[in-house]
Amino acid sequence: MTQHPPPSGTPDASHDLSACSSATVDLQTAVTSPAVRSVVEVGTLIEQSAHDLRSSLNAIQSWAYVLERAVDAAPPPAQRALDGIRSGMQQQQALIEEMEEAVRLLADENPPQWQQLDLLAAIDQAITDRRPAAEARGVLLPPVETDGAPQGSAYQIDGDMPRLVPLLRHLLMHCIWRAQPGGSVGVHLSHEPDHVKLRITESPPLDRERSATRLNALSDFFGRRVPGQSSQTSRQSAALLLTRRMIELHGAKPGAESLDGENEKVTICISVRFPRHAVLA
Repeated sequence: MTQHPPPSGTPDASHDLSACSSATVDLQTAVTSPAVRSVVEVGTLIEQSAHDLRSSLNAIQSWAYVLERAVDAAPPPAQRALDGIRSGMQQQQALIEEMEEAVRLLADENPPQWQQLDLLAAIDQAITDRRPAAEARGVLLPPVETDGAPQGSAYQIDGDMPRLVPLLRHLLMHCIWRAQPGGSVGVHLSHEPDHVKLRITESPPLDRERSATRLNALSDFFGRRVPGQSSQTSRQSAALLLTRRMIELHGAKPGAESLDGENEKVTICISVRFPRHAVLA
């Protein structure tokens, strides 16, 4: 987030922070209220709440600016604190943007507009869009890897552009938020005769018991299966809830895989097999 000088006068952080809290409470209350009957109304409320949340972030940014200018040579602990404040603001800004986009996508009832799209170019764009968010969390997001197919039609699919790139961005954000600082989120594309397969790794690698639990939870979620009696329902991120719907709209099949790593660790991957040709209803 670009730094700006504080506005004239001292920023009233208490006012903006209370606005942030009240906006969150109002949002939670209104979404569960019977008075909210349509996604459009929820979308309007989200926009208003996002405005209030951004106001709070601006107040925090202003205070950070004042603090930085008040100390000529900040000691290392103070500098780390200021860096943490900036990183936190960037992450919160990314969350607000994700929330607004998610509501717009959920409210969009228009039928898909199918066209031939290059999935490699689309995931490249999604990685570029989300690399700043990854860097803010200290997570490495390298360029996409492929199976080496010749350029051209190897990774082309029938896709709906207004939904495809946001789908990929939200899927990346899910994995970025799960990763720990210093971790890495890998993206791989491979081509098949009738499909193009996308694979994104979750981080960090897990031991075999935890990886098996995570693999089962994701498989149940993507397969819309009710967990068994001995299993606990795993709460998935909002990003996954949205991407599951967008993936299914594309006629694609989401799933979960595991890759054996070093020291008995297992990496969990989210995979999506996109059909090359849309199945028209």
